[in-house]
Amino acid sequence: MLCERLSILGKDEVRTVGKSKKDFKKELSFVREGSEVFLRTFEVLSTEKVQEFTYSKDATYRISYRIFRILRCAMNSSLEGYYDVGMALLRIAYENHLLMRYLSENENEAKLWFRGKRFSSTFLRKNVSYASNSLYQEMSEFIHSSFKSTFAFTEIEKGKTKATLGEYNKEQFKNVQSLMLMTMATTIIWLSLTFAQELVKNEKWHSMFRETVPKMWKYLKEKI
Repeated sequence: MLCERLSILGKDEVRTVGKSKKDFKKELSFVREGSEVFLRTFEVLSTEKVQEFTYSKDATYRISYRIFRILRCAMNSSLEGYYDVGMALLRIAYENHLLMRYLSENENEAKLWFRGKRFSSTFLRKNVSYASNSLYQEMSEFIHSSFKSTFAFTEIEKGKTKATLGEYNKEQFKNVQSLMLMTMATTIIWLSLTFAQELVKNEKWHSMFRETVPKMWKYLKEKI
């Protein structure tokens, strides 16, 4: 019986992935292209001697790679209809982005971070100029067992509460995509500024960046 239910669930997930890809072709192409820029960035930086980086650069490099990994997981979860999981992961990615931004501009703090110092989310939101408390709180709803996070995967059918698994919801997927592209674009842009000396001299990276990030940023400004 369990195997039968899992088989049905798998079909629902495949159907949801298909609908997601059909309705969000442009957004998903940005995610794919942005991921390629990320990978090219890490490829270029991997040829540099990390021990010669400043503490700020080293922290930025390491944290940005973690952000990329989290975004990949959020993408896979939301594609299959697990939007609440995707949003929870995006909250984690956002917090990591703020930490990356703060340490990239504070060498002494980055040095202390390598020695074990921690920075609270409250501190980061106060010390990173563009941090948004409202956005952070919205995503935090999906970290905790709030009504909103629970409501994301339940629905009322004939007066009864029904749990949903792997089912498509266009509006929820749109919200996840918007936040994912925002996190991806701002992280890539900050990487390009922090490692300008190492990256701009690489023509292939520079070409990929110019062909992808300005279009992504223009889309975000117009649509979000």
